[in-house]
Amino acid sequence: MKENLKIEFFSTLKTILIALILAFVIKNFIFTFAYVRGISMEPTLQEKNMLFSFVPKKYYGMDRGDIIVLKSPTEKNKNYIKRIIGLPGDEIQIKDGKVYINKELYNEEYISNSYTEALNATFVTLDKNEYFVMGDNRNPYGSIDSRSFGPIKKSSIKSVVTFRILPFSEFGSLRSEK
Repeated sequence: MKENLKIEFFSTLKTILIALILAFVIKNFIFTFAYVRGISMEPTLQEKNMLFSFVPKKYYGMDRGDIIVLKSPTEKNKNYIKRIIGLPGDEIQIKDGKVYINKELYNEEYISNSYTEALNATFVTLDKNEYFVMGDNRNPYGSIDSRSFGPIKKSSIKSVVTFRILPFSEFGSLRSEK
């Protein structure tokens, strides 16, 4: 009887460990979910939206306009959701309320208003593995982003958002909102 309990205990423990390892691998290397808190990505994303993000995409090609989940460069154990504006090697300039990438006006149909405040980032040249990210809410104090904390390293990017899951009325791909 004791031998059967021992076998059953170790079998259950093995199943739990396998489930935990699978959950860890899936969350850190395949996909994850993000929950929007705050107004920095309005009007594209609103408070309490739930997002599905794909982890491997950060390794094989992020594009300008992709929405990403990144480790906060200013607060420990906090993530930000932002949009990639500048890619490695780009020159980003914010002049007269407009964003210029490599001296060309960047058309952003998704932003909250037509004026982008420069803050600390009037001109930035990105190094290898650096990205310039901004929230879609360009109103004063609408987003803490690369305009205030500077470019981010590729290593701080956790995943690329691909779908909005909640609310169900807005379920769908976010790739088309570039």
